[in-house]
Amino acid sequence: MKKVMIVLLILMYSTIAFSQQDILSGIWKYQNNNEVFIVNIWKVADGYKGHYKKIIVDANGNQVSVVYNSNKGIGDTGHNWPFAIGTGDMTIDCKIGGTIYDNTVVNTPNAGGFIDGKVTIQVLNSGCYNPTGNTCTLQAQWKVKKMPGLKHPDEPDFNIPTNIILTKQ
Repeated sequence: MKKVMIVLLILMYSTIAFSQQDILSGIWKYQNNNEVFIVNIWKVADGYKGHYKKIIVDANGNQVSVVYNSNKGIGDTGHNWPFAIGTGDMTIDCKIGGTIYDNTVVNTPNAGGFIDGKVTIQVLNSGCYNPTGNTCTLQAQWKVKKMPGLKHPDEPDFNIPTNIILTKQ
């Protein structure tokens, strides 16, 4: 009986740990009137990667135009940015943090055409997550800040949102 309980506990822990790994992967959105900010996050071996974009939608929610998209060409190299969000593994409180590259800004003083910062994404209501169907709509706090240290005096502000609540799709 003791061995059965141990096996059950290990199985339950493995299921919970595995399901928590996927709570962040997927499409997250924030809508303000007809502007929609979309974040696509995927799991990699050492954390999470992602891209973001901002679109305009009509009254029916259909995409009208793209304002910006981080999944774009790197200068004239013929290659796209592999990711614009790069984080480590998720913490026990369903939070990830890492580097974000805002490659949508113009007139950046560095040669790369981007500014970098720190991004944190934390699921606010992880208790309703279920891999086979959530019991409520998942929401996450999205925060972006400039990195500490020296900055070029002409470095622009972020073009992307810096403090919003995302909703998982």
